[in-house]
Amino acid sequence: MSAMFEFTGGGIGVMPDPDDNPNGHVVPHHESGIRISFQVVNVGDAGGNADVGVEVDDAFLTSWQSSFLDPGDSETGFVSLGRLAEGEHTVLTFVNPGSGQADHESNTFIVG
Repeated sequence: MSAMFEFTGGGIGVMPDPDDNPNGHVVPHHESGIRISFQVVNVGDAGGNADVGVEVDDAFLTSWQSSFLDPGDSETGFVSLGRLAEGEHTVLTFVNPGSGQADHESNTFIVG
């Protein structure tokens, strides 16, 4: 058949970007970049690469591709969102080729 991917159910982690955090913030802040993390798993019966799309506030931002994953293998992805304005934001991730279930996740968070 083919590779099919799902998110593992751990949600989308949201944190200051360690590569853009000159003031050492420990929660999302407008004076630092924002980084997200997520984990995908291959639930198909063949190996392949997961392609994850990332949207912020209903606008497509970027994509991330996993390394080659055999069936049952998983990988954690990290994506920088850049600096966001103060206030509430929503990030959405979606994985292709998806299995038809657990193929998207969202997280609404506050930037101080």
